[in-house]
Amino acid sequence: MCKIIVLTPVKNEDWILEQFLTVTSMFADHIIIADQNSTDNSRQICSRFPKVHLIENGNQDFCEDDRQILLIETARKLYPGQKRILLSLDADEIFSANSLHFRHTWNRIRNLPLGTSLYFERSDLLCDPEKCIRGRNHNLYFPLGYVDDGMAHQPSIIHSRRIPHNPDGINEYIDEIKIVHFIFSRMKVRHAKIRYYTVLENIKKTNRFYIRRYAYNRANVDNNMHPERIEATPSEWLKGWTERHINLQKFHEPDFSWQDFEVLKLFKNYGYRRFYLDDIWDFDWESCTRAAENKGIDVSSAPISKPNSLMVSLLKSVDALYILSRKLRFKNVIS
Repeated sequence: MCKIIVLTPVKNEDWILEQFLTVTSMFADHIIIADQNSTDNSRQICSRFPKVHLIENGNQDFCEDDRQILLIETARKLYPGQKRILLSLDADEIFSANSLHFRHTWNRIRNLPLGTSLYFERSDLLCDPEKCIRGRNHNLYFPLGYVDDGMAHQPSIIHSRRIPHNPDGINEYIDEIKIVHFIFSRMKVRHAKIRYYTVLENIKKTNRFYIRRYAYNRANVDNNMHPERIEATPSEWLKGWTERHINLQKFHEPDFSWQDFEVLKLFKNYGYRRFYLDDIWDFDWESCTRAAENKGIDVSSAPISKPNSLMVSLLKSVDALYILSRKLRFKNVIS
């Protein structure tokens, strides 16, 4: 029998993990959680769900590529000799409630040929959950599922496709089943993630500094929320979960997240001045350091000095020039 296996990496996700596992257990045959040294209640929550198989991701560093391979290979080892549908979901990505009703679609998915990639609409709920950013067109769907044929996964270092890709396989777009993304439900944490990814790309040398500044500029990210795609959230996406008393409305948000503390550790390892060119300095790193020390987290106690006003001005000029160059390139493309 074909098994639906959900693959989820976890690091300190107890703010939403119980809701995620409650919902996902209604759809999946098995859920594999790769926990990366969580210090919250994530592991205890996992222990309460019989479909969850918890594995260790003991890597101390960011390892998007390694954790994807770990999850995929674990699914293949645990459930060999049977057809597998791999669904790669983060803990803040939850099936819409009306997805329960499309049994014919789930059956169709189970009968797709090996090597098929499954694309889903993943819509972002805004701070006001009555509104969301839709991705209706198929070119905005995300490859989150795979009818596993054993193809080796070839991930990139950061922002990687999560599942294998068979160049000879087909792409199947699943229109009925929706995934709701709670990316904007905790804005402080969202901004912390942006800073964290900026620093990671600096260390891993995956993008030049002016591209990082553009891609991870908080104002750009917050203001470039695709207003043309903002719509009212369909009531059927969340109503069924509310009726089942699954809380998807209010979440605890700390002043400083684990991503902030990870950045402080990287400051200690690499020196904070290495990151002067990155757009991460509109933040109170001194208060964050005190919060980390109060938690017993090993970070440098040395004062952190922000870039001076001259450097800030020069970097703003670089930002303006890069934005202008993008506009000119876009203009040349369409002309």
